[in-house]
Amino acid sequence: MKIVHYADILLKSMKKINLSRIKNLFRYLKKEGVQGTKKRLLECIYDGAGNRMPPVAKVRTFQSAWECERLELAVCNKPKVSVILPVYNEFAFTYQCLASIVHAADKAEMEVILADDHSTDLTRQICSVVSNLKVVRSEHNVGFLRNCNQAAEHASGEYLFFLNNDTQVQKGWLDTQLRLMEEDPSIGMTGAKLVYADGRLQEAGGIIWKDGSAWNYGNGQDSSAPEYNYVKDVDYLSGAAIMIRAGLWRQVGGFDVRFAPAYCEDSDLAFAVRKAGYRVVYQPQSVVVHYEGVSNGKDVHTGIKKYQLENTKKLYEKWKHEIQRACMSGNNVFQSRERSKGKKVILFVDHYVPMPDRDAGSRTVYQYVRMFLNQGFQVKFVGDNYHKSEPYTQRMQQMGVEVLYGAYYQKHFFTWLEENKQWIDFAFLNRPHISIKYIDYFREKTDIKIIYYGHDLHFLRNRREYALTKDPKKEKEAKEWEEQEFYLMRHAHISYYPSQIEADEVQKIDPAIRVKAVTAYAFDTFPKNQQNDFAKREGILFVGGFAHDPNQDAVLWFVKEVYPLIRKERQVAFMIAGSYPTSEIEKLDGKNGIIVKAFASEEELASLYASCRIAVVPLRYGAGVKGKVVEALYHGIPVVTTPIGAEGIGEIRTAACIVEEVQSQAAGKAFAAQVVSLYDDTVRLREMSIASQELARKQFSMDAVWEKIKEDFEKTFPEGEGKKDENVG
Repeated sequence: MKIVHYADILLKSMKKINLSRIKNLFRYLKKEGVQGTKKRLLECIYDGAGNRMPPVAKVRTFQSAWECERLELAVCNKPKVSVILPVYNEFAFTYQCLASIVHAADKAEMEVILADDHSTDLTRQICSVVSNLKVVRSEHNVGFLRNCNQAAEHASGEYLFFLNNDTQVQKGWLDTQLRLMEEDPSIGMTGAKLVYADGRLQEAGGIIWKDGSAWNYGNGQDSSAPEYNYVKDVDYLSGAAIMIRAGLWRQVGGFDVRFAPAYCEDSDLAFAVRKAGYRVVYQPQSVVVHYEGVSNGKDVHTGIKKYQLENTKKLYEKWKHEIQRACMSGNNVFQSRERSKGKKVILFVDHYVPMPDRDAGSRTVYQYVRMFLNQGFQVKFVGDNYHKSEPYTQRMQQMGVEVLYGAYYQKHFFTWLEENKQWIDFAFLNRPHISIKYIDYFREKTDIKIIYYGHDLHFLRNRREYALTKDPKKEKEAKEWEEQEFYLMRHAHISYYPSQIEADEVQKIDPAIRVKAVTAYAFDTFPKNQQNDFAKREGILFVGGFAHDPNQDAVLWFVKEVYPLIRKERQVAFMIAGSYPTSEIEKLDGKNGIIVKAFASEEELASLYASCRIAVVPLRYGAGVKGKVVEALYHGIPVVTTPIGAEGIGEIRTAACIVEEVQSQAAGKAFAAQVVSLYDDTVRLREMSIASQELARKQFSMDAVWEKIKEDFEKTFPEGEGKKDENVG
C-alpha cells in the first residue's frame, strides 16, 4: 500500500515540476525545514487547484484623470475609522484601490485620507475624480513613515486603518477587523490576509525568529487552506493593511522615526502595542490583494528597499530582550505562527464541526472549546468527516480555533499529528464511534494526554431501551457498545460523563477506570430574567433533535398518550422544535394544535423559551444529563419531565416537576395531570422559573465546570495510568 501511495505522489509531482518551483523548494527547506516543505509539496499535489482568485480589477495606465470613471466615497461627519492611504505617485494603483473601497461597500462609518507624499503625477488631480476624499499633502517628499505619521494627525476616527495604495480590498476588509476590535478590548491592532492577484497567499501574519529575521507565514500557498484562516495572535502584521486604536497609536507615538524612511516600522509597532498591554491579531476574513513591490521594488540592495536590511538590525537591537524571550527558532513554525510558546495546546476530535443550534452534543463541544480558549489554551479541532461546514467552521475560526478540514487533512491527518505531536499537550476525544478510530494512535505513537468524553453511556441507554421494548437487537447493541466504551475508557488517561449515575455505573463494572462526572454544559453568559408574568405566556414546548431515537419516542408517546388528555382540559398549543424530524413527526404539524418547526435558530429558540409557559421532556429511556432539560433551566422555563429526563442533575426538584412512572398504563394520565395543574398555577411557575436559572448558574457555568476538571490539566498522570493493556477490551 505504501509503495502505491508513494508512486502516486511521484507521478503527480512530476507533472507539476518547473524551474520556479525548484527554486521555491530550496527556499522553503531553508526557512521551514523538511517537515514544512513536505507539507507544502503534498498540498501542491493534492490541493493545488484550491487557490481562490479574488475579483481583482486590472490596473491600467491613465494619460489623464478624466479617463477615470468618477468615484464617490460616502459622506461621513463622525467616522468610526479613518482609512489612511500613503501615496507617492502611482496614480493608477491609487485609483483602483479607492475604487475597490467603493465597490466593497463595507458598512463601517469611515473617512478616507489620502496622504500624498508630494506626488508629481496625476495623483495631484485625484479630487477631480473622487468625491469626499480628504487629502493631506506634504510640501516635500518625507518618505513613507513620516507621511503616515503626518496624515494620522488629521484623522478623527476611533480607529486608524493604514492601507497601501498598491492594494485592492475585498468585501468585509474593514468590517471584519472592526468587529474583532469592538468585541475584544484586549486587541490593540489587527491585520488582513494579504493575497497576490492570482489568489496565492502573500501573508497570513508574520513571524519574527529568535535571530531577528522575519518570515511572511504561508507565502505562496493556497490562501483558502485551513491553517491560514483562523484568528490568531502574531508577531507582526504587514503595514499594507493594518488597523489600530487611535488612542493607542498616540500612546505609543505612532511609527518610530528611527525606521524612516520605511521598513520594519510595522513590526516595531506590533512590539510597542504588546508592550502597552494589547494583543496583535490576524483577521483572515479581511482579505486584501497586494501588488507587492510596486512602490519600492523587490531588490533589497538598492533604493528605499535597502533600508529593509538595515532596519531589521535596528529592530533586533531595540527589541532584543523581547525577541529572545518570546520568539522561537526557525524550525518551530507550529508555535511561532500563533505565538503559542508557553501555552498548552489541546486537540479536539469529534464527528464534525459543532453545530450548537442543531444538536445537544455539538453544543457541549462548542461550549467546552470556548471554555478552554477562555483558560488560555490554543485549541485545534478535527472533524472526522473533514468537511468545512458553514457557518459553523468559520464561527470556530473566528473564535481562534484552527479547524483541520479538506482533502489534504483527510489523507494526511496522522502525518500532521506525527509532525506536531511534540507541541500538543492534550487530546479531547468525543463519542465512542469516533474516538475508537483515533485512540490507539494517540496511546501508541504520542505522549499526548487523552481525555475521553462519552457524552452518554451508549450501552446503558440501549439496555434501558431493551427493557422497554424487549427488542433483541437493542440487547445486542448494548453489548457491542459496552465492549467499545470500556476499551476507550481503559485506554484514556481519564474519562468524563455528564452524570454521577454514569460514573458510578462505570466504576461498578471496573473500579480501576479513572472516570469523573462532568456536566455536558458550560455557559459563559446567562440571559436576564425572562418575562415572569406567566399569564401572558401561551403553549407547551418540546425542543430536541430527532436524529436521537429517545427524542422521537418521547414526542410520539406524548402526542399519543398525553397531549389528547391535556387538550380535553385546556386548548393549548404544543410546539415541537427540533432538527431532522422524521416523516412521522412532520405529519403531526397542523393537527390538533400541534406546530412542528424543523429547525429554529438560537434567536428563535430563545423567543420560544420566553413565550411558552411550560417545557415538556417526556423521555422514557436514555442515559446521562439531557441537554434539553439543561437548556430549559438556563432559559428559566418550568419543566415537566421524567426520572430519565431529570437524571444526573442535582437539586432539580426545586426547578422541575418529575412524573415518576412513565412505563405503566397510567403514565400518560399522570403526566397530563401534572402539566394541566402546573399550567394554571402562575405563582408556582414564576417561582420555578427563578429557581431554574439559579440552578443553571450554580451547576452549568464555565467557572463551575473548570473548577471540577482543572486539576486534570495541571498535573501529570502517574506513569502507566491509562496505558494500553493488550488484555483489556
